[in-house]
Amino acid sequence: MSSLNTIESLGEFCKKNSGDENTWSGKSGTYHWNVGRSTPGGLVNGVVRKLAGTDVNGTKIWSVAGSFKIAADGSILRFTGLAKKDQVLISRIADIKVQATHSTVEQPA
Repeated sequence: MSSLNTIESLGEFCKKNSGDENTWSGKSGTYHWNVGRSTPGGLVNGVVRKLAGTDVNGTKIWSVAGSFKIAADGSILRFTGLAKKDQVLISRIADIKVQATHSTVEQPA
């Protein structure tokens, strides 16, 4: 598993939850995540914002709620606003995809 697989699975989770790859509704509000910097070793960091409301024009106002960190091996080390059960689910989905990719073996014709 890798951090990129986890990011991909997180996008799928959010899309199912809210219709947007970067937004989800959690227990205490609606959140949005954006990838920030990655390290040469594969660690991915980013920011998590929480929906604070909308202005008079209907534009969403987001405030910084915290951050996230995904290890190079794909494990979620920290993710503000994302329930632990959802973190585990996303990691499992990413791991299953990796296993499925590695177990696919082409048979000679």
